[in-house]
Amino acid sequence: MKCKTCDKEFKPKLHAHNIKFCSVTCRNKSYQPARTIWQRERFDRLAIQQDPNKIQCLICGRWYVQVGSHVYNRHDMTAREYREYHNLEVKRGIVPAYYRKLKGDQALENGTYQNLKVGKKFWFKPGDPKAGKYQRSPITMVRLRNLHKLRKPKRLNAI
Repeated sequence: MKCKTCDKEFKPKLHAHNIKFCSVTCRNKSYQPARTIWQRERFDRLAIQQDPNKIQCLICGRWYVQVGSHVYNRHDMTAREYREYHNLEVKRGIVPAYYRKLKGDQALENGTYQNLKVGKKFWFKPGDPKAGKYQRSPITMVRLRNLHKLRKPKRLNAI
């Protein structure tokens, strides 16, 4: 018999009727495109609906939990390029607050936050000439100013 996917000759096992593929891999390759099309259509229907728990893509107007992944897969640009183009925070992911908290809790629960401690020796120090220079977005500047105001102790006037 010939495989429907790779045209390789193969001998079916005993008592195996209507076998059309030489292996599980070839069978999966055969069914994969139909499954992908069905899933894509389903996700496209869901992405059209406005949802307060999702973020809207500024290119196509659809709604996603992880806009960066969507932009990379559908619009052929990196998430960083997308954030720079739309003046969003460059160093911060575009995900809803609940999802950011969920992923943070998962990192604490499974211990992956400790990977940050291991990599600390590779962090750039302030003023390091090797550190990447980038223009901060207006949103980032507002967030940093507000953060600075919260941290800055108020001076008491001496009486």
